[in-house]
Amino acid sequence: HTYGNALANASGLAISKIGSMLNYLKFKIFMDNSEKGGSLKNIHAHYDISNDLFRTFLDKETLMYSSAIYDAVAQPPALMGQPSPGLRFKGTLEEAQWRKLDTLCDRAQILPGQTLLDIGFGWGGLSIHAAKKYGCKVTGITLSVEQKALAEERVEKEGLGHLINFEVVDYRIFARRQDNQGKFDRVISCEMIEAVGHEHLGEFFWAVEQVLKYDGVLVMEAITTPEARYETYLRSTDFINTIIFPGSLCPSLHALVDASYKWSTLSLEHIDNIGLHYAETLAEWRRRFNGKEDVVRKMGFDDVFLRVWNYYLTYCEAGFRSQTENCLILVFSRPGNKALMPLCESRAVTQMESLTEEEVEAWLE
Repeated sequence: HTYGNALANASGLAISKIGSMLNYLKFKIFMDNSEKGGSLKNIHAHYDISNDLFRTFLDKETLMYSSAIYDAVAQPPALMGQPSPGLRFKGTLEEAQWRKLDTLCDRAQILPGQTLLDIGFGWGGLSIHAAKKYGCKVTGITLSVEQKALAEERVEKEGLGHLINFEVVDYRIFARRQDNQGKFDRVISCEMIEAVGHEHLGEFFWAVEQVLKYDGVLVMEAITTPEARYETYLRSTDFINTIIFPGSLCPSLHALVDASYKWSTLSLEHIDNIGLHYAETLAEWRRRFNGKEDVVRKMGFDDVFLRVWNYYLTYCEAGFRSQTENCLILVFSRPGNKALMPLCESRAVTQMESLTEEEVEAWLE
């Protein structure tokens, strides 16, 4: 009996290993984010399933499919003096998404009338915001036909067609065009880097290098994997990068910085971690999604889809809530860029009170 159990367990383990290996090979061979169609196919598999589906759970005003930034304060201490980690969030998802858009533009230090490239513009929330608030001349690129169609409807409704132009094109092809060389004052990429793939991170930074003006700024919002498990992550597949977002990869911060210095002259200037805000965003998306279950079913989505989508939203929420996955806002620029106010000087560091005259004299002595 014991021998039989051991044999069954060994057989199950062997089958599991074979299945994992085949899944990994499928991921590497058929889900590569290559310029020759791989990226387009992967994006189509998720983002083109239905604009109406995404509207059931995204905020009603910006349609941002990325982490919001809530009004948040640290949790007060628990009873008995024990720490109570985490944040307490206030406000609606709509308010939080507007705050996130303002944060991205603020980190980019956008000035009125500048040219902006929005890489992976989604349903146009950031592009519309930058055009309306700053009068930016915005170019947005994507690989999603469905997203572009709805985004253009929203631009037309806002009367911003003279400021915003959207195109379905790979970022590498776009960067090789001669008329795009050094064209943009700012480049913002909001949770697009996860669709690039580890092998192509350098190509992304090369592309930004081509299109960014000498004193330009790149702001990237990225879901990142901790360095401690990144190498293992690269050699495996999971539910997210094979089922939900085919071909996706959440790079480590080190991998991004390494790619930036090997493939461009861009340097990392600033980091914000909004991972706990993403957990709250995902919880609200799931609440709204399940509140519209009858609407989702009428669109033709079945029980299996509903369970998979709930697992996806819960799975990701758990990663951010446990802080085993991060969401970072990264600012890159070339060294010596006088157009970029040092962010650590202006907002990230709490300034200490000025020394009194007596303290200055004592210090000098």
